[in-house]
Formats: sequence, C-alpha cells, structure tokens
Amino acid sequence: MGNHLVTSNGSSQDPVTKEVLVLAEENSKPSGNEHKPMPENKSKTSRTTLIGRYEKVIGVLIKYGFADVATFPPLNRFVKKWPKLLPKHKGHPVTEFTKFERMRMVCEELGTTFIKFAQIASNRPDVLPEELIEQLSTFQDHAVPVPEDQIRQVLVQELGKDPEAIFEFFDYHPIASASMAQVHRARLIGGREVVLKVQRPGIEETIELDISILKNLARLIHRHFPVTHSYQPEELVKMFERSIRKEMDFSIEASNLKHFESNFRGNQNIYVPSLYQEYCTRRVLCLEYIQGLKITNLSELAKIGMSGPELAMKGISLYFEQVFDHGFFHADPHPGNIFVLPDKKICFIDFGMMGTVVESDKLLLGDLLLAIHEQDVPGLKHALLRFSWDETRINEKDLEYDIIEFFQNYSNIGIEDIDSKEVIAALNSLFFDYKIKVPSNLLLLLKALVIIEGVGLMLDPRYDIIGNIAPFVRRLLEKKYSAAKISKNFFKSLSDLSRLTSTLPRDASEIIKKIKKGKLHIEFEHRGLEGLNEALGILSKRVAFSIVLGSLILGSSLLVVANVPPYFRNVPALGFFGFIISGFLGLRLLISIMRHGKF
Repeated sequence: MGNHLVTSNGSSQDPVTKEVLVLAEENSKPSGNEHKPMPENKSKTSRTTLIGRYEKVIGVLIKYGFADVATFPPLNRFVKKWPKLLPKHKGHPVTEFTKFERMRMVCEELGTTFIKFAQIASNRPDVLPEELIEQLSTFQDHAVPVPEDQIRQVLVQELGKDPEAIFEFFDYHPIASASMAQVHRARLIGGREVVLKVQRPGIEETIELDISILKNLARLIHRHFPVTHSYQPEELVKMFERSIRKEMDFSIEASNLKHFESNFRGNQNIYVPSLYQEYCTRRVLCLEYIQGLKITNLSELAKIGMSGPELAMKGISLYFEQVFDHGFFHADPHPGNIFVLPDKKICFIDFGMMGTVVESDKLLLGDLLLAIHEQDVPGLKHALLRFSWDETRINEKDLEYDIIEFFQNYSNIGIEDIDSKEVIAALNSLFFDYKIKVPSNLLLLLKALVIIEGVGLMLDPRYDIIGNIAPFVRRLLEKKYSAAKISKNFFKSLSDLSRLTSTLPRDASEIIKKIKKGKLHIEFEHRGLEGLNEALGILSKRVAFSIVLGSLILGSSLLVVANVPPYFRNVPALGFFGFIISGFLGLRLLISIMRHGKF
C-alpha cells in the first residue's frame, strides 16, 4: 500500500484530504477533559497511529476511487495508452469493477471495523441502493485465531484468576474465530461443560480509532459530495456506533439471553442455554455447551425421528412466537445458530444481535402482511406511509401506481410459489425510491424473515412462510380489534380527553396573558431555501473576489502609469507582478465557474 498513501506533507493534496489530515491532528491531541495527563511518549504514539490510520484509509479510498476519474476525458486517453497506471485488485484494473464492488473492496482492505460497518449498513435498504446491499451482504466474518498467551492474559484480567483455578480443562484452540471474539470449549471445576466467548485483545482500541475516522469521513463526504446525501452517511455511522458498542459489551448479550429465557420459561418446545454469570464480564461470556444437531442436518435428525417439514413448522413457529407474542427476537437466525437436541427441543444460540418490536409496530407489520396477502393497494400504501417518519415528502399517487405494479407481478402466482425474499426486496426498493425511513428494528426483522424462510426451504422445499405466519398475524389482528382492546382504548382516550378539558382553560388563559403583554413568540421554519442560501453564498464570494481582483488590476495599472520604482525590465515591478497575480486569480475564478459552478 505504500504507493497509494497520502502523506501529511504532500503539496498536491486536494482540500478534502487536507481537511481529513487536519482532523487527524486535532483528534490525536488529548482533550482538556481527560482526568489523567497522557504521557508524552504515549501521546506521540497515539498521534502517529491515528495519522497513520488516516493515511491508510485515504490511500485505499484513492486506490479504488481513482477509476471514477480515470474513465472520463482527458485522463481516459492515458489509461488506454498506459493501462499500468491504473491501480489493480487481484490482477485486474479497478476500472473493470462497478462502483459498488469497489465500495466492498475498500471495506475488505481496511479490515474489521469497516467490514462490520458494511454488514450493519446492509441492514438499511431504505437508505442504500439494492446493488450496494447485495455487495455488502457477502462478507463472511472469519479471522486468524489469537495466540494462547494473549487469550490467557484476557481471562486473567477479566476473571481475576488463572484459568487453572476455574477450569478443569480449557481448550486454547478456538472452535470459532471471528473479528470481534473467538469461542473456546472448557470444563468448569465440577464437570460442567461450557463455552467461553473471549473478546480479541486490542479490538476496542482499533474500533474506537476507526469510529473516529468514520465520523470525520462521513461529515466530509456529506459536506463536499452532495450526491451522497440520499445515503445519509452520518446517520449510518451513528447507527453503526450504537450497534458496535453493544456488540463489544458481552454483558448486554448475557442480559439478552436472560430476557429470552424468561420469555420461554415453561415452553417444552425450546431450550435456552444456561448462563454462568459469575464468569461473565464485558469481555468474557460463559455459557452451557450445547451438544445438539444443526437444524439442517436432515440425515442425523431422521435418526431421532424428526422430519424436515415437521422441524420447519415447529422451529419457525417458535421464531414467529418470538416476534409476535414477545416482541423480542433473534436477529441472526441462520442455520449455524439453531440446533436440535436429542429430546427434539429447539435451541437458539448467539444472542449478541437481538431485535425488539413494540406493540404498535407489531400491529403495523400485521397490517402490512395482511395488505400483501389480500393485494389491498390502499391498505399497503397506508401501511407504508405509517412506516415512514415523514409522510410529507412522499408522492402518494406515484407510490400507489408502484404498489399496483408490485401486485401485478404476483397476480398470477399461487401463494405457495411466492418467494418472500423477492417480496421483501421489492418492498425495500419502495422504501429506497420514496425515501421512506423505516425504524431500524423493523428492517432487521424483515431481513431476519428472509433468513428464516431460507432455513424453512432447506428443511422443506414446499415450505410456505405466508401460511406459517398467518395464524400469528390473525391472532395479532384479533387482539387489536377485540372488544376488550377497543374498550381499553376508548377509556384511555376518554381519560386523555378529560385531562385536556381540565387543562385547556388554564392554557388558554396563559396564551391570552402573553398576547396582552406582547410576549407571545411565534417561530417560523423556512423550508426549501437551502439551495437559495447556498447560491447566495457562492454569489457573494464571487462578487467579493471580483471586487478584490478588480482593485488589484486597477492598483497595478496606476503603479505602471505613475512609473513607480523599482523596475523589472523597464516596467514598475509592483505593477508588473500585480498584473501576473491578477491573471492567475482571474484564470482560477474562470476555471472554477466553468468546471464546478462555484468558487
């Protein structure tokens, strides 16, 4: 990567690069709020690390972004003559790859944090285009295992004892190794078989460093590249920061498991692994070892009398129970996270990514599914608009026509032949096209439903997710329109109305008093003036620049006419160089207007 790094001393940096490196310098300085002064050598190391990381990030961005410039005149002439000038990926020039493929390559080359960012961003089809979602969904989270001495050090730091004092046996060879943590088998003193999820040493520092860089890059991209505004880069980084901080804290996963266990306590169809709280910290999680069969291992499942169709109905019904009955669901239900025990109980593992659905969103999801099932155009439009946080900017008539087209695609297909993945992909396209900003947990649920249908089809090729989900939706809607629910809502509304009537006279009296005293303030919010403000700003800068330029030309002319020494080739030097500077500045203004439309 040395050939692609942008050094902080280079004179050919563009304004965005310079701004990024300035931010790197500022971020590397200790803030005034720190409790302990940072040692000088550590501060220098931190600053060097941060600036070095910025240079690596910028270098990789330039490496994969160069193709956007190189494919347009006049640089494309040089690319045709000297193709070796183009950076390469696995032996192929970057111009051979699409923009979205290169975005994936950037994340791959920058490592753990950026891969995690891509995986989390792929959960936002309402913000990112479908082509980019497909690229970002291809990442596999694998990593080289951490050496034994480092894992041992983490265990001692977190548990306060040597592993030998807690475990009869500890296997330092991991059964799974990912970018954030790795999983080890062990046996507690007393004989209980457990697994320990141990966070990789140093990963928190790396992620904090990259979060800082991502925040600054998102802000700069938003400021300098208006075409990316629809992707909401700053919002994506905020969402990633919240998610990754939760994932780094294993105590949250422990809490998720306890919540999940309490929801299914007494249910004979599901088994929840035991949690050994005394051996759990923010960086270590200790759970019961599950000796079961993977849900897709049909040959072994047949030996315990479990058929694929039976398992699909039982296991996925339990999943829908999580969503519609408890509102707390496993957000990553791929086959590796679902096991079947010898007594035919279903066991979910890995509770690091869980989703929550509040009652109102469950009802909304039920309305959405019911509208799709009945091909109800107004119903689906109403449900989609209720999903959105801002209905005012949506063209409802265009949305209605697109929904009609959406239903026409499935009008001649039997309900059992409809692919829910295609349906949800079509819904995601509507979210993106109409900028319908859906709550992230609902998007997480839609993605999980696609995964769970894939599991169902592995078990039973004729699995029908619509038929499986229908009883839960029906029960949910029956509850919504039950006499008890309507009565409860009526009395709640009556209570709100009573509260309003009791406070209305007092509020009206206060408003009248403010009007009499001239203290009533009304706030106006002007919308749609951002473009005008930007145009006026550019115009004022150009006018000011032109005045300065004209003054410089006029002053130089007066100096030449007045024949003021010293001289340069028999011409007054100050006037001569004034004309030279004026020429360069005028040329710069002209180029700026012609190329960018702004100064």
